[in-house]
Amino acid sequence: MRRNTSRWPRAAATLILGFFFAVLSTTVFSWWSLGPLRLEPMIVLVVSAGYRLPLILGFVVVWALAYLTDLIAGGVLGLNVVIFSLVYVICQLAQRKLNIDSWPFQMLSVGLMTILAHLLMASGLTLTIDAYTPSGNLPLLLLAQGLISAFIAPLFFGLTEGLVSLLAHFWPQERKVTP
Repeated sequence: MRRNTSRWPRAAATLILGFFFAVLSTTVFSWWSLGPLRLEPMIVLVVSAGYRLPLILGFVVVWALAYLTDLIAGGVLGLNVVIFSLVYVICQLAQRKLNIDSWPFQMLSVGLMTILAHLLMASGLTLTIDAYTPSGNLPLLLLAQGLISAFIAPLFFGLTEGLVSLLAHFWPQERKVTP
């Protein structure tokens, strides 16, 4: 049975990993890219926050990570804030009925939310930048990016849970032993 941690270690772990992944997205993750396809652990963090953090605290964490992603990525400022917020709200609504503890469901959820995020990104860029036209093979790229994100989801969910349990040891409320 999984130990129930408070929301603060989970929020702190999500922020710490988000800042770490934002920095890595400009270096390591761009080196490992295959053309337009690359690792996107920020989507995994947003989905994880949507299923495991309370509404307001999770929204603040996701908003901070999305704003950081906007600042690092450049382009249209605020687009990632809108996209990550929509993905977060969808996951918050889904968590009322679904449980994301199994790795196949983590993979499915992250894959679908990645495809949605990229569709929203393409739509947002089309609306805001006149010279932008989506790629002709956009459906194939969306499917491939969704599969890549789905396959890395259990790894990054596990990394998040590991950091949450590590931070829970240092959190005063978590050190209290309950009978």
